[in-house]
Amino acid sequence: MNSKINITKDYGDFKFVKGNRAINYTHVNNLVNSIKEKDLQMPIIVDEKMNIIDGQHRFEAYRLLKKDVHFIIKKNFNLNDIRQVNSVQKSWTPITYMNSFKDLGIEDYVYLEWFVRTYKFGIRESVQMLTNAKATGPKDMVEFKLGKFKITNLEKGKRMATKINKVGEYFTHYKKRTFVTAMIAALTKKEFEWNRFKQKLENFSAMLKNQGSRDDFLVNIEKLYNHKTPCERKIRFDLYKEKI
Repeated sequence: MNSKINITKDYGDFKFVKGNRAINYTHVNNLVNSIKEKDLQMPIIVDEKMNIIDGQHRFEAYRLLKKDVHFIIKKNFNLNDIRQVNSVQKSWTPITYMNSFKDLGIEDYVYLEWFVRTYKFGIRESVQMLTNAKATGPKDMVEFKLGKFKITNLEKGKRMATKINKVGEYFTHYKKRTFVTAMIAALTKKEFEWNRFKQKLENFSAMLKNQGSRDDFLVNIEKLYNHKTPCERKIRFDLYKEKI
Protein backbone atom coordinates (compact mmCIF):
# COMPACT_ATOMS: atom_id res chain seq x y z
CA MET A 1 0.00 0.00 0.00
CA ASN A 2 1.17 3.49 -0.78
CA SER A 3 1.38 5.04 2.69
CA LYS A 4 1.11 8.62 1.42
CA ILE A 5 -1.81 10.38 3.11
CA ASN A 6 -3.76 12.64 0.76
CA ILE A 7 -6.11 15.40 1.90
CA THR A 8 -9.13 16.85 0.10
CA LYS A 9 -12.54 18.45 0.50
CA ASP A 10 -13.66 17.34 -2.95
CA TYR A 11 -16.24 14.91 -1.61
CA GLY A 12 -17.62 14.26 -5.09
CA ASP A 13 -14.40 12.50 -6.04
CA PHE A 14 -15.23 9.58 -3.74
CA LYS A 15 -17.52 6.70 -4.65
CA PHE A 16 -19.36 4.13 -2.53
CA VAL A 17 -18.87 0.53 -3.61
CA LYS A 18 -22.04 -1.26 -4.68
CA GLY A 19 -22.34 -4.40 -2.56
CA ASN A 20 -20.53 -2.91 0.45
CA ARG A 21 -22.47 -2.77 3.71
CA ALA A 22 -25.14 -0.09 3.97
CA ILE A 23 -24.42 3.19 5.74
CA ASN A 24 -25.57 3.16 9.37
CA TYR A 25 -26.38 6.80 10.15
CA THR A 26 -26.53 6.16 13.89
CA HIS A 27 -22.88 5.19 13.60
CA VAL A 28 -22.19 8.23 11.40
CA ASN A 29 -23.75 10.55 13.98
CA ASN A 30 -21.64 8.97 16.72
CA LEU A 31 -18.55 9.57 14.59
CA VAL A 32 -19.60 13.18 13.99
CA ASN A 33 -19.80 13.80 17.73
CA SER A 34 -16.48 12.04 18.30
CA ILE A 35 -14.73 14.09 15.59
CA LYS A 36 -16.17 17.29 17.02
CA GLU A 37 -14.70 16.39 20.39
CA LYS A 38 -11.30 15.34 19.03
CA ASP A 39 -10.41 14.89 15.35
CA LEU A 40 -7.81 12.14 15.06
CA GLN A 41 -7.77 12.60 11.26
CA MET A 42 -7.93 8.86 10.65
CA PRO A 43 -7.47 8.25 6.91
CA ILE A 44 -9.92 6.24 4.85
CA ILE A 45 -8.70 3.79 2.20
CA VAL A 46 -9.72 4.06 -1.45
CA ASP A 47 -8.73 2.26 -4.64
CA GLU A 48 -7.23 3.96 -7.69
CA LYS A 49 -10.75 4.89 -8.89
CA MET A 50 -11.57 6.55 -5.54
CA ASN A 51 -13.97 3.80 -4.51
CA ILE A 52 -14.07 3.73 -0.71
CA ILE A 53 -12.60 0.44 0.48
CA ASP A 54 -12.55 1.13 4.20
CA GLY A 55 -13.97 4.08 6.09
CA GLN A 56 -17.24 4.94 4.37
CA HIS A 57 -18.79 5.93 7.72
CA ARG A 58 -15.82 8.19 8.55
CA PHE A 59 -16.05 9.72 5.08
CA GLU A 60 -19.72 10.51 5.57
CA ALA A 61 -19.01 12.05 8.97
CA TYR A 62 -16.27 14.30 7.54
CA ARG A 63 -18.52 15.25 4.63
CA LEU A 64 -21.33 16.28 6.98
CA LEU A 65 -18.87 18.33 9.04
CA LYS A 66 -17.40 19.88 5.87
CA LYS A 67 -13.93 18.91 7.09
CA ASP A 68 -10.89 17.62 5.18
CA VAL A 69 -10.92 13.93 4.31
CA HIS A 70 -7.61 12.17 4.78
CA PHE A 71 -7.21 9.16 2.48
CA ILE A 72 -4.72 6.54 1.31
CA ILE A 73 -4.85 5.00 -2.17
CA LYS A 74 -4.65 1.20 -2.33
CA LYS A 75 -4.46 -0.35 -5.79
CA ASN A 76 -5.84 -3.65 -7.10
CA PHE A 77 -8.60 -4.00 -4.52
CA ASN A 78 -11.96 -5.71 -5.14
CA LEU A 79 -15.20 -6.29 -3.24
CA ASN A 80 -14.00 -9.57 -1.73
CA ASP A 81 -11.00 -7.69 -0.31
CA ILE A 82 -13.39 -5.12 1.16
CA ARG A 83 -15.43 -7.87 2.81
CA GLN A 84 -12.26 -9.37 4.25
CA VAL A 85 -11.13 -6.03 5.65
CA ASN A 86 -14.52 -5.43 7.24
CA SER A 87 -14.92 -8.97 8.56
CA VAL A 88 -11.63 -8.63 10.43
CA GLN A 89 -13.14 -5.51 12.01
CA LYS A 90 -16.21 -7.61 12.98
CA SER A 91 -18.54 -5.30 11.06
CA TRP A 92 -19.84 -7.88 8.57
CA THR A 93 -22.57 -10.15 9.89
CA PRO A 94 -24.45 -12.86 7.93
CA ILE A 95 -27.14 -10.24 7.23
CA THR A 96 -24.48 -7.87 5.86
CA TYR A 97 -23.15 -10.56 3.53
CA MET A 98 -26.69 -11.42 2.41
CA ASN A 99 -27.51 -7.79 1.63
CA SER A 100 -24.17 -7.29 -0.11
CA PHE A 101 -24.74 -10.15 -2.55
CA LYS A 102 -28.42 -9.22 -2.88
CA ASP A 103 -27.43 -5.68 -3.89
CA LEU A 104 -25.18 -7.18 -6.56
CA GLY A 105 -28.25 -8.96 -7.97
CA ILE A 106 -27.18 -12.54 -7.17
CA GLU A 107 -30.53 -14.31 -7.48
CA ASP A 108 -30.20 -16.82 -4.63
CA TYR A 109 -29.37 -14.01 -2.20
CA VAL A 110 -32.23 -11.87 -3.57
CA TYR A 111 -34.66 -14.71 -2.78
CA LEU A 112 -32.98 -15.35 0.58
CA GLU A 113 -33.41 -11.69 1.61
CA TRP A 114 -37.08 -11.88 0.58
CA PHE A 115 -37.49 -15.13 2.55
CA VAL A 116 -35.90 -13.67 5.72
CA ARG A 117 -37.95 -10.48 5.44
CA THR A 118 -41.22 -12.33 4.73
CA TYR A 119 -41.05 -15.17 7.25
CA LYS A 120 -38.93 -13.43 9.92
CA PHE A 121 -36.41 -16.21 10.56
CA GLY A 122 -32.67 -15.90 11.12
CA ILE A 123 -30.16 -16.33 8.29
CA ARG A 124 -28.96 -19.80 9.32
CA GLU A 125 -32.46 -21.17 9.82
CA SER A 126 -33.60 -19.65 6.51
CA VAL A 127 -30.60 -21.08 4.66
CA GLN A 128 -31.40 -24.46 6.18
CA MET A 129 -35.04 -24.37 5.07
CA LEU A 130 -34.01 -23.39 1.55
CA THR A 131 -31.45 -26.18 1.19
CA ASN A 132 -33.62 -29.21 1.98
CA ALA A 133 -32.91 -28.93 5.74
CA LYS A 134 -29.19 -29.46 5.17
CA ALA A 135 -27.15 -28.66 8.29
CA THR A 136 -25.46 -25.24 8.15
CA GLY A 137 -21.97 -25.97 9.44
CA PRO A 138 -18.84 -23.78 9.36
CA LYS A 139 -17.99 -24.84 5.79
CA ASP A 140 -21.46 -23.86 4.58
CA MET A 141 -21.13 -20.42 6.16
CA VAL A 142 -17.74 -19.92 4.47
CA GLU A 143 -19.41 -20.73 1.15
CA PHE A 144 -22.25 -18.37 2.07
CA LYS A 145 -19.77 -15.53 2.71
CA LEU A 146 -18.09 -16.19 -0.63
CA GLY A 147 -21.37 -15.72 -2.50
CA LYS A 148 -21.76 -19.43 -3.31
CA PHE A 149 -25.04 -20.06 -1.47
CA LYS A 150 -27.55 -21.90 -3.67
CA ILE A 151 -31.26 -22.46 -2.99
CA THR A 152 -32.20 -26.12 -3.38
CA ASN A 153 -35.97 -25.86 -3.13
CA LEU A 154 -37.68 -22.49 -2.62
CA GLU A 155 -41.24 -23.84 -2.55
CA LYS A 156 -40.39 -26.49 0.04
CA GLY A 157 -38.70 -23.82 2.17
CA LYS A 158 -41.78 -21.60 1.95
CA ARG A 159 -44.07 -24.44 3.05
CA MET A 160 -41.77 -25.27 5.96
CA ALA A 161 -41.57 -21.63 7.10
CA THR A 162 -45.35 -21.24 6.90
CA LYS A 163 -45.88 -24.30 9.10
CA ILE A 164 -43.36 -23.20 11.73
CA ASN A 165 -44.94 -19.74 11.84
CA LYS A 166 -48.32 -21.45 12.33
CA VAL A 167 -46.91 -22.96 15.55
CA GLY A 168 -46.60 -19.36 16.78
CA GLU A 169 -50.37 -19.31 17.32
CA TYR A 170 -49.85 -21.84 20.13
CA PHE A 171 -46.26 -21.50 21.32
CA THR A 172 -44.45 -18.30 22.39
CA HIS A 173 -40.93 -19.56 21.73
CA TYR A 174 -41.54 -20.65 18.15
CA LYS A 175 -38.81 -18.33 16.76
CA LYS A 176 -36.10 -19.61 19.10
CA ARG A 177 -33.33 -21.01 16.91
CA THR A 178 -33.16 -24.37 18.69
CA PHE A 179 -36.92 -24.80 18.32
CA VAL A 180 -36.84 -23.83 14.64
CA THR A 181 -34.07 -26.34 13.91
CA ALA A 182 -36.00 -28.99 15.83
CA MET A 183 -39.09 -28.28 13.76
CA ILE A 184 -37.04 -28.44 10.56
CA ALA A 185 -35.84 -31.90 11.62
CA ALA A 186 -39.40 -32.96 12.46
CA LEU A 187 -40.89 -31.67 9.20
CA THR A 188 -38.16 -33.44 7.25
CA LYS A 189 -39.04 -36.83 8.78
CA LYS A 190 -41.17 -38.80 6.31
CA GLU A 191 -43.48 -40.24 9.01
CA PHE A 192 -44.23 -36.82 10.51
CA GLU A 193 -47.79 -35.82 9.56
CA TRP A 194 -48.25 -32.05 9.77
CA ASN A 195 -52.04 -32.14 10.08
CA ARG A 196 -51.80 -34.58 12.99
CA PHE A 197 -49.25 -32.33 14.74
CA LYS A 198 -51.38 -29.25 14.12
CA GLN A 199 -54.36 -31.00 15.69
CA LYS A 200 -52.25 -31.81 18.76
CA LEU A 201 -51.20 -28.15 18.95
CA GLU A 202 -54.85 -27.08 18.86
CA ASN A 203 -55.81 -29.41 21.70
CA PHE A 204 -52.69 -29.93 23.82
CA SER A 205 -50.36 -26.99 23.12
CA ALA A 206 -49.63 -26.64 26.87
CA MET A 207 -47.47 -29.75 26.52
CA LEU A 208 -45.00 -27.75 24.43
CA LYS A 209 -42.47 -26.16 26.80
CA ASN A 210 -39.44 -23.92 26.35
CA GLN A 211 -36.29 -26.06 26.15
CA GLY A 212 -32.56 -25.46 26.23
CA SER A 213 -31.46 -27.41 23.17
CA ARG A 214 -32.57 -28.64 19.78
CA ASP A 215 -32.63 -32.24 21.04
CA ASP A 216 -34.76 -31.32 24.07
CA PHE A 217 -37.22 -29.59 21.76
CA LEU A 218 -37.31 -32.68 19.52
CA VAL A 219 -38.15 -34.87 22.51
CA ASN A 220 -40.90 -32.43 23.47
CA ILE A 221 -42.29 -32.35 19.91
CA GLU A 222 -42.21 -36.14 19.82
CA LYS A 223 -44.17 -36.39 23.11
CA LEU A 224 -46.78 -33.93 21.89
CA TYR A 225 -47.12 -35.69 18.52
CA ASN A 226 -47.45 -39.12 20.14
CA HIS A 227 -49.94 -37.99 22.78
CA LYS A 228 -53.13 -40.04 22.26
CA THR A 229 -51.80 -41.23 18.92
CA PRO A 230 -52.29 -44.91 17.95
CA CYS A 231 -49.11 -46.96 18.40
CA GLU A 232 -48.75 -47.60 14.69
CA ARG A 233 -48.77 -43.83 14.06
CA LYS A 234 -46.31 -42.81 16.76
CA ILE A 235 -42.95 -41.43 15.68
CA ARG A 236 -39.45 -41.65 17.10
CA PHE A 237 -36.70 -39.13 16.29
CA ASP A 238 -33.14 -40.38 15.96
CA LEU A 239 -31.25 -37.79 18.01
CA TYR A 240 -27.91 -39.29 17.10
CA LYS A 241 -28.06 -38.32 13.46
CA GLU A 242 -26.19 -35.26 12.19
CA LYS A 243 -27.26 -32.24 14.21
CA ILE A 244 -29.10 -29.41 12.49
